[in-house]
Amino acid sequence: MKMKTYKYILIILFFIGGTISCDLDEILEEQPKDFLSPENSFTDKAGFESALAHIYLTIRTHMYANSDSRDNFDMLGMGLDLACNRANNTAYTDYFQWNIFNEDKGFVNKWWTRFYAWVYHANVIIGRAEEDGVNWESDEEKNAIVGEAKFLRAFAYHFLANMWGDVPLVLEETAAAKFDYTQVSQLAVYQQCKEDLEFAVQWMPTVDQLPGGRAPRAAAYHLLAEVNISLADYDGAIAAASKVIDDQNYHLMTERFGQWTNFQFNGYDYLGEYEAWGDVYWDLFRENNMNWQEGNREAIWNIEMDLTMIGGGNVGQWGGNFGLERWWHPDWWRQKDKNGVSNWLMDTLSGRPNGGMYVTPYADIQIWEYKDDWDRDIRNSKYNIQRTYYWTNPSSEFYGQPITIDNCGNKGDLYRHISTSFKKGVSAVHHNQFQDSSSGQGHDNGRIYKDWYIMRLAETFLLRAEAYLRKGDKANAAKDINEVRNRAQATPVTDGDVDIDLIMDERARELYMEEFRFNTLTRTGTLVERLMRYNPVVVQNGYALGDHLNKLPIPSAEIEANSEVQLEQNPGY
Repeated sequence: MKMKTYKYILIILFFIGGTISCDLDEILEEQPKDFLSPENSFTDKAGFESALAHIYLTIRTHMYANSDSRDNFDMLGMGLDLACNRANNTAYTDYFQWNIFNEDKGFVNKWWTRFYAWVYHANVIIGRAEEDGVNWESDEEKNAIVGEAKFLRAFAYHFLANMWGDVPLVLEETAAAKFDYTQVSQLAVYQQCKEDLEFAVQWMPTVDQLPGGRAPRAAAYHLLAEVNISLADYDGAIAAASKVIDDQNYHLMTERFGQWTNFQFNGYDYLGEYEAWGDVYWDLFRENNMNWQEGNREAIWNIEMDLTMIGGGNVGQWGGNFGLERWWHPDWWRQKDKNGVSNWLMDTLSGRPNGGMYVTPYADIQIWEYKDDWDRDIRNSKYNIQRTYYWTNPSSEFYGQPITIDNCGNKGDLYRHISTSFKKGVSAVHHNQFQDSSSGQGHDNGRIYKDWYIMRLAETFLLRAEAYLRKGDKANAAKDINEVRNRAQATPVTDGDVDIDLIMDERARELYMEEFRFNTLTRTGTLVERLMRYNPVVVQNGYALGDHLNKLPIPSAEIEANSEVQLEQNPGY
């Protein structure tokens, strides 16, 4: 995000953990005047905005770029029904180990800790905004800050409620070590989220008042729609989603837009004449096209990764850790032909991916066969999904030909190198941060230097469709689904087609690599069902998974640390 108040950022040093020791309590009784501290930083709007900026930075890091690892993307569908690890042409490797999944798994502790860290930082802002000595220009200024912090707190707690159910509800800054947290019901957590969000939608700025990277009021309405579905308040969900859909600031992008409308490419074989390339769905995922401030009226809330954006970029070792392309796309450039000639890395539309995750047959084939739309749905066009890869080294006798089992050198490992690639996670033209030693081509080492969606209007339509379905109004549910499908030039659905499976499939078609799929599956209680149907590891190994997996276990370390009150483990663990 754009952040102009970096002079305040040192306050984060006081917020590293959720507890403050007794010695630190004594230190904080002093009133420092010549260095930044919570006491002299939380004194005006700029100080509070810097604290908000820290939460946004933390969300960006936790969700997308914590390290150079596939683990960055385990909330986006990896190891679920959308993508998985692949060992070779036929065998998969198990990221989650669903058959022995338990309370000691790193995934469980990682996300529990992260979500509560967001809660802690939000509570600091909410509490300190009410203290004496803060120079607010008006109640409106204060409430806008508090509303944004309450939105971010609700954002954290909706994950906790969806993924764990009954959890501790902490609404004040934790100022000392605490060992007696108590759980509240999942329903109570949702109700707190709703209360926070209803405050937020009154006071948060609208998108036209904000720089990129900050959540606008529409993001709070979008989240409120989801929370209301969980509360079975379907009318409330419809009303909240409608606030976004009917907002004149937003509409689905139905015509080509942005700086890439004249982009040309000579195809994945890199031979022949250049041709016009792309469609409106392709445009949605191009650099400098993904932000509302850049003219994309579908974008609700993004993370910032543009190199030229203050607070953006993808910097760090090896070019940064936002390696969505690096980890989620096949490394076709590393394959050798049957004569041992290496393929060349060609930068455009493929920038040195590592081959860490692979599309499941469900997301690769099955969802696109619906209503015989394989050749109609533009989300499945050659611009948006690549399924054929070519030899690009002129020294190979197969130059310009498709890579196949007959002409490749590593036949047993072929699929890992040429699996399906969703091009939304690839940049059209790279920044050439690196150079390939064989071909001399510039590349970005699998990093992408563009923003990424946290919330997009297409999802708002699908949330409202889900609310209509659960209310029993399939006609209006179909209308909302068709808003999304019509843009994709897909065959419209009818009332009789609408069920939760259709909505989950449409979310996969539209939001692949965007939505927090783990959160969606636990929220809808469909995790186990979809693992049993669509996850290749589960299917191949014949796992009989229990329904208890629809909720995560409370980390064993948290239960042990909360020594004065017994936290109840979720059933089945």
